Amino acid sequence: MPNNSDELPESARQQLDELFRSDPLMDQLGAELLMWSPGNASVQATIEVAHTNFLGGGHGGIMFSLGDIAMSFASNGYGRQSVATQIDISYHRGVRPGDTITATASEISRTRRFAHHRVELTVNDRLVASATGTTYRTDEWILGPDIWPDEWREKY
Repeated sequence: MPNNSDELPESARQQLDELFRSDPLMDQLGAELLMWSPGNASVQATIEVAHTNFLGGGHGGIMFSLGDIAMSFASNGYGRQSVATQIDISYHRGVRPGDTITATASEISRTRRFAHHRVELTVNDRLVASATGTTYRTDEWILGPDIWPDEWREKY
C-alpha cells in the first residue's frame, strides 16, 4: 500500500528507529533491522545451531518470529501503537544453519482500527516462507501524542 514516508516527522522517525533497534527479541535472535517506513519493514538474521529443531533444520519458530518482528515495525511505523491479532504462515522450504533469512513486511490495507500485511521470508531471494497478518491499531501513540503533529494523527 503506497504511503508517503517523507511526511513522517523527523524527530519521531529517529526516536522510533532507536526504539525498533532496541527490540529485545530481535537482539536475542541476532537479527538486524534493515529498513522500515510506515507500513513496511525488513529484518534479517542468520540461522544459528541454537535456532534449529531436533532434525537439524531451522526451526519454524525463528521464521515466524522474524516475520512477526518485521510486521510489528511496519505496523507501528506510523507511530500509532499496533498489536498483532492474527498471523498465518506457510513454510515453503527448509532452512539450515548459516542461511541468512530476510523477512519483509508490506502493508496490504489499513483502516483506522486494522491493518493487514503480507510477509515474505527469503534466503538468497528464494521464498522460504510467506505469511499474512492483521494488526489492531490502538488509540495510543508511541512516544506520546505530543510528538505527532495533528495532521499526522488525523491521517494515520
